[in-house]
Amino acid sequence: MTELKIIEVNNGIANNFGTHIEVNKYLKDYPVLYKAILAHEIEHTNKLFSKEDFKLDLVSSSNIKNIDLLWFIKNHPLALTQFMPVWYSKRNGIYYDINMIIAYFAFSIPIIGGIILGTKFL
Repeated sequence: MTELKIIEVNNGIANNFGTHIEVNKYLKDYPVLYKAILAHEIEHTNKLFSKEDFKLDLVSSSNIKNIDLLWFIKNHPLALTQFMPVWYSKRNGIYYDINMIIAYFAFSIPIIGGIILGTKFL
């Protein structure tokens, strides 16, 4: 396995781009969370989309504690950019996260359905 270079960034949480992993530089202040997130990113494949990556993002087997992650996001609001399905990076250009796009699409169907049904029967 090829050693992935770790690059610190100011936003998001962490992303594996196949050739390198970008990690929010403030995660160093949260060593337990940093280690768990890095382990999660290393588990990803190098493919643009795979069922394994999608499953890993939905049901991660890593030791990331949600409360620690929420605390990190509260203290570093730019970490919320992690949840954007499309964004721009100076290093990588326009980047889209196919897993996030699928998740947003899947979550929007029941919401839109509920709105349509709700307005139809009012």
